[in-house]
Amino acid sequence: MSIILRKAEEKDLPAIVEILNHGIKTRHSVGYNTSQSEPEMRDWFEEHVKAERYPVMVAEEDGMVTGWISLSPYRKGREAFNRTGEISAYIHEDHFRKGIGQKLLDHMLLFAGSMGFRIIFAIVLDRNTPSIKLLEKNGFERWAFLPEVAEIDGILLNHLYFGKRL
Repeated sequence: MSIILRKAEEKDLPAIVEILNHGIKTRHSVGYNTSQSEPEMRDWFEEHVKAERYPVMVAEEDGMVTGWISLSPYRKGREAFNRTGEISAYIHEDHFRKGIGQKLLDHMLLFAGSMGFRIIFAIVLDRNTPSIKLLEKNGFERWAFLPEVAEIDGILLNHLYFGKRL
């Protein structure tokens, strides 16, 4: 079984939303408190699909989307940050520990560099240990700590900014 990395297409939106919703259910992977629907995610998705510099990439195995990563503007609309991007990645729960996150991250970092990005951020909740380990393994450093800025199920969480210079 080989993993194919490719740019997301319209047909991938249901799988992208499903994988995101699993992350929401973990209560430590993402700042949403409630599941998202395809209509709620459509504008975000279409904006990425149309933007050459800000894609959503998927990992596909045997015709199934097993993970995805997006590159988004950091401080959208503020030209001073045009060479800075933010990445977000999610892996299907049945495909953890297969190296999919690493492959998606490698691919997106190469893409970002080819598009002239110089700084990449990943912003994670402090309980998201798997993402923190992946980022640190790939040379991301903790650049900021925002104490107790998120609340999930009555628990205050910290937000961590990890950065990498390309």
